[in-house]
Amino acid sequence: MISAHLTVFSFVSIAVVLAMYGFLIAEKINRIIVVGIAAFILVIAQVFKSAGISSQTGAFSFVANNLDVLGFIIGMMVLVGIVKESGVFEAIAIWLVKKVKGRPRLLLFVMGYLALFMTAFLSNIPTVLILTPLILVLIKELKLPALPFFLMVITMANIGGAMTPISDPTTYYQAKTMGLSFGQVVENSGIIVLALSVVAQVYMQLIFSKQLKAVTVDPETIAQFNPAAAIKDKKILKIGVPMLALAVILMLTKSTIASRTGITLDNASISLAMAVLGLLIFNRDPKEVVQKVIDWEILFFFMGLFIVIGSLEQTEVVKALAAFLVHLSHGSDTILQLLITMGSGILSMFIDNVPYNITMVGAIQAMKHAGIYVFPLLWALNLGTSFGGAGSPIGAACNVVTLGLAEKEKIHIKFFKYLSYGAPLVIINGLVTFTILWLRYGLGHHA
Repeated sequence: MISAHLTVFSFVSIAVVLAMYGFLIAEKINRIIVVGIAAFILVIAQVFKSAGISSQTGAFSFVANNLDVLGFIIGMMVLVGIVKESGVFEAIAIWLVKKVKGRPRLLLFVMGYLALFMTAFLSNIPTVLILTPLILVLIKELKLPALPFFLMVITMANIGGAMTPISDPTTYYQAKTMGLSFGQVVENSGIIVLALSVVAQVYMQLIFSKQLKAVTVDPETIAQFNPAAAIKDKKILKIGVPMLALAVILMLTKSTIASRTGITLDNASISLAMAVLGLLIFNRDPKEVVQKVIDWEILFFFMGLFIVIGSLEQTEVVKALAAFLVHLSHGSDTILQLLITMGSGILSMFIDNVPYNITMVGAIQAMKHAGIYVFPLLWALNLGTSFGGAGSPIGAACNVVTLGLAEKEKIHIKFFKYLSYGAPLVIINGLVTFTILWLRYGLGHHA
């Protein structure tokens, strides 16, 4: 049994978190301000105060416990930002366009998988920042329908976030908190991502079939696309790209390195070391990089979020949530798995999947301590928040970034039109994910 002792502070935390979610969904106030005010209220309300520890110190301990998450994000932002200057990502995309001769259906296919595999190793926000300007050019030059390509890239960037521990901050947080290796994430969540990518491709090729068939591609326009012209800095191409590859390889093999040499590495140390080395080799001004490349909004959002969600852990609300889910399932592992898979997908369409994921990781930890077999629940959560994030324009940060860039180019995609295509795919992906997880773990197989 999971037992939780709720106090007045528990209900204060719940009220603040619900209010925070409400303001995040409304998007009327910048999310940093929303999360910052929520964290401030909780600190002032003495929610984190305990024996010999002030409320402020207790709150900041939740940030301190997750400094490696912040370090990893900063390092990857700087490293990818530098490598992006080479133009290699744009060159690859243009090369693919020429290979498929600009045919809309094939182009939708390759852009989707390019987004998926870039996300697996670069994270989804850097991926959409790289691909969206290219897609905007293709839409204008080839007279392509905007919604299919934006929905495809957003969907693949979101589900790709569940593929590896370095493809999305939530996946990294979950792997770090629950002690999951790189290989475990790829073997479980990553394999299912590939299945979901096929589902997404089939779905979009069918529903957008008429729009794509109506496009007539001019071969002369395609012939003018030159991949080599996209390369802007050959030094970064020759040195920076291998550095990025080395960082990924080290993250992949850090467990093996530790077992064979005794040297322990973590993702934050690897990404920060490579980022600093990149600043040195390419003679970049740290002040300029800090201002232009690092997305401070995301970092401050995470710091505030760690405090706010930490209040739910501090006041045992997370334990109570875990107990409630177990109660709803009536002790059935299958029902519990279905609740987390479908619930995570549907909720993540409308609330930021980062706070939801962090909250639910705590709930699953509580279930684990109570002796419940939670291994499949981790993948249900990770995949649910990932495919769910693609269901609406506000489901994830990369959606907001992509559609925001489109707005600047006078391409407006209406909220409910996007939702009418995105929401059914979330339901389909939820059922597919649940079925795969049930077949693998629901028959008594405890891997």
